[in-house]
Order: sequence, then C-alpha cells, then structure tokens
Amino acid sequence: MVPFFLDFARPILSSLIINETAGLQQFMEQAISDFHLTEEDCAEMIRSQKKTQVNDRTSWAVTYLYQAGLIERVTRGHYKITEEGRKVYLSGTKITKEFLSRYKSFVDFQQRESGKNVIGNNLIQPNSNFKDATPSEAIENAVNEINSSLASEILELVKNQSPQFFEQLVVDLLRKMGYGQNGFTEVTRYTKDEGIDGIITEDKLGLNKVYLQAKRWNNGTVGRKDVTSFIGTLMSKSSKKGVFITTSSFSKEATESLTHLPSDVSVVFIDGIKLAEYMIEFNLGVSVKKTYEVKRIDSDYFDEN
Repeated sequence: MVPFFLDFARPILSSLIINETAGLQQFMEQAISDFHLTEEDCAEMIRSQKKTQVNDRTSWAVTYLYQAGLIERVTRGHYKITEEGRKVYLSGTKITKEFLSRYKSFVDFQQRESGKNVIGNNLIQPNSNFKDATPSEAIENAVNEINSSLASEILELVKNQSPQFFEQLVVDLLRKMGYGQNGFTEVTRYTKDEGIDGIITEDKLGLNKVYLQAKRWNNGTVGRKDVTSFIGTLMSKSSKKGVFITTSSFSKEATESLTHLPSDVSVVFIDGIKLAEYMIEFNLGVSVKKTYEVKRIDSDYFDEN
C-alpha cells in the first residue's frame, strides 16, 4: 500500500542529505526503498492524470516541502535541502500539514489554494475523506462522488421510462460508444419479438452480428432462466456474440451460466450501475455543467537551450 503523500517528505529529505542535489526520480527511488514498496504498489495509478500514485505523492510532497522552505530549487527539477530542512530531518519530527503550518510561506501557500475553493461568496469546505489525499487525488475523489450521485439519479430516471424508451436508449448508447460510426458497423432496433431488442452489424454485408437484449426492471435480478433463454436465441441464430443490458442486476447463478458457454461464444453483461456509468462516460442523457482546467508548467517555454 502506498503511504500518505506527506510520509514521502522524510525519504525526500533523506535523499538530499545523502546527495547534494536530487530530483524526482531519486526521491521516488528513495521512497520505494524506505517503504519497501512492491511492484504492484509502484504500478498503482491515479485515473485523473494517468500517473502512478508514487509519482503523484512524491511530487506533492516536494511541493509542500518547497513551499515551507525546507528544500529549495537549484535547477529545473532539482533541489537541495535548506538549513531548516536539515534541522527538521535530524530532529526526527513527523512532517504533517499541522507541522508545516508553523512556516509562514507554507501558510501563505495554503491560503492561496483555499482561496480558489469559493463559489460566489460561499467557501467550499473540504470533505474529510479527502484530508489525507494529494490535491490531484482530492479532485479525482470529488469527481467520483459527483458521478456516483449522478449515476444513481440517472438509473432512477431510466427505470421510470417506458420499455420502448429503454430499448432505444441501449441503441443510442452503443452508437455513442462507437458502433455505427465507422462505415462497417450499424446498430438497429429489432422489430420481431424473439427476445432480441437490437442488432449490431459489424460488417457491411451483415454477416457478423451481435444481438442485444434490454430489460428495464425496477426490482429483482436477472436470473439464470433469462440468460439461458437469451443464449438459446443466440445459438438459434448461429451468433457468437451477445450483450445483455438491464437496469437491475444479475444473479450469481446468471453470472455462473456464462462459464458454460462454448469457447467461441461471448456474452457481455451490463447491469444498471455499469449502464449509468457508461451514460456518464459517453455523455448520453447528461451535459457538462462546468469544466475545470488543471494546468502544469510548460517546460519547453522555460528552456533557454
């Protein structure tokens, strides 16, 4: 497990005690060694910025130490420890936000950051769940909370629509996901009552088809019988692919039934939660309320060479 980001402060200072100057890569290597992080730990990613947790947490620890005056920048991306930083390291003091708050430069930095969290005249109070997160992770966590709440609202709305609306929604979603946009794939509503609600045609001649079934249920779960019936329909049409979508969920028995499929047959389940998440991801039935830009330094601009 990757430690809290300010726990990275001591490995950073340690690296600068050993070396006159050091950069992010050396800081990360020192932290990996000190914390005995595994390959799996080092591979953990944060979704919002597509970087590893180790990289993100080391970077923010560097920022906090720099803002407090415990380290200073000597060249781009390289730092050295200050006399104050050396004293703190040798004292063995645990470096926390509260400890760093004794430095005016760090308090000023925090106030600048807090001043941005204002809508109108209302100060946004940070969620206690985010207090140990890096700013990058806090943004990601906040977005996840918003999307989780939004997904619940979407699912309730979908459940209250007609079965016909839901069938069209499924087709619309698949189009949003890229089907029917490349000249070789088409998604259509199915008009016959054979337990099939849509067809994805993956080639111009319609030789390769994916059959869809959509069940808009308010309660209950999709059971083995429903899945077995759907698979039987696929087999009768000599199809190798199917997608079963529901606003509800799939029972354990229904999921287990997929393990008995022939090796060349593939059926994908999309339950209500995943359906709502896909609608958010592919902007179906939702609109962007506000966009926040997260910017970084353009290193090329500051490179005089």
